[in-house]
Amino acid sequence: MEKGSIQCVERTFKLLELLAQSANPLSLKEISAKCNLALPTAHRLLNNLCSLKYVIHERGGYYRVSLKLYELANQTAPRSSLIAIAKPYIDELSSSLGESVHLVVRDENDVVYVYKVTQPIGSIQMASKIGMRLPMYRCATGKAIMASLPNGEIKKIFESSNVISVTKNTITDFSVLMKEINQVRTNNYAMDNEENEEFISCIATSLGREGDDISYAVSVSTLTARLTDKHKSKIINELLKTKDKVEQLLIIE
Repeated sequence: MEKGSIQCVERTFKLLELLAQSANPLSLKEISAKCNLALPTAHRLLNNLCSLKYVIHERGGYYRVSLKLYELANQTAPRSSLIAIAKPYIDELSSSLGESVHLVVRDENDVVYVYKVTQPIGSIQMASKIGMRLPMYRCATGKAIMASLPNGEIKKIFESSNVISVTKNTITDFSVLMKEINQVRTNNYAMDNEENEEFISCIATSLGREGDDISYAVSVSTLTARLTDKHKSKIINELLKTKDKVEQLLIIE
């Protein structure tokens, strides 16, 4: 592929990512400025995406992504046998606990949400959504996956991540993270104590066939105020039962 063609593809995806991450439709001027593109270039790329139905041009000159990207993602996800196998058990887990449950997959230094079941948690709205990505170091699912990796690889992940505090509880010290990872290896589950979102705690465990590279994890998210010792024990018990059920099916697959 020629350099000009590669640049065009890069600009197109940069534009798509901007629109997908924006809570509101954006004007041509806003898109041009945020993507550092000349107005005619941004307009041409947007016209192409509109003709392919990946972007919608609304009245008033504003642009937003269509549902075609969502449809595309949902067509791809079921091809993973683990996702297909895990879905009914994740639904069951969420129903039995009355809590939101997420399934993620590793993508380099991050995890990406590929399935979720949401339960109401009062007035607080969790930020999680399908396709959202989080750095592994600051979420329970990421720590659950990292616990299956050699320490050297964990260090590389940490050092190549943009390590920042998003709450007062975010772990930003590698030695502290490794203490948690070693605890995960002992307990077979990981905790996120408001490290990514205030008022939200998560408990997670990895999913995968023994001997394979572990790249999936499932988590239960709840209000920290609801996480009594009794409820925490119930979540851990049900979560590990779900892990066992899914992994038994992976063995005979």
